[in-house]
Amino acid sequence: NKEGVPPFAFVYYIGNNDAWKGYGGAVVYTRDAKLPESLKPRLREAAKKIHNWDFDKDFTVTDNTCGTMDNGEALLLREKFAGKVAIQTEEQLQAQATMAARMATNSVLAEEKQVEKAVENLEKVAETFEKELVKDVVGLEREVVKDVVAVEKEVVKDVVAVEKEIVKDIS
Repeated sequence: NKEGVPPFAFVYYIGNNDAWKGYGGAVVYTRDAKLPESLKPRLREAAKKIHNWDFDKDFTVTDNTCGTMDNGEALLLREKFAGKVAIQTEEQLQAQATMAARMATNSVLAEEKQVEKAVENLEKVAETFEKELVKDVVGLEREVVKDVVAVEKEVVKDVVAVEKEIVKDIS
C-alpha cells in the first residue's frame, strides 16, 4: 500500500427525495476496530476536497473495540440471552406456522392464476393459428381460381383452333 497506509474506503453520499433535498454524509470503512491514526491526514484531505468539510470537527470517530467484563456480568448476559432466545423461538414457531398457512393459500391462488394465464395464452395462439389458416386458404383459393381461368383460356384457344381446322378441312 502507498506510504504504509492501511486499506480503507471513504464513502461520500448526497441525494434528494420527496421529503428532503440535499441529504448526505460520509463514512469510513476499515478493517481495524479503531480508526488508524495514519489514515487521518488522507481523510482530512478527502473531506476538504469533497464538501470542504473539516474532518476533525464534522466527523465523529467511533470506537468499535470490544471491552472486557467479569464473570458475573457474563453470566447475567447469558441468562438474559437464553430467556430472549426461548421467547423468540416460540414467537418464531407461531410466525412460521402462520406463514406456512398463508403460503399454502397463496400457492394455490398463484397456481390458479398461472392456469388461467396458460388458458388465455392457448386461446390467443389458437385464434392466431385460425387467422393464419384462413389467410392461407384464401390465398390458395385465389391461386386455384387463377389456374382454372388460365386452363379455361387454353381450352378455349384449343377448341377455337380445332374448330378452325375442322372448318378448313370441310371447305
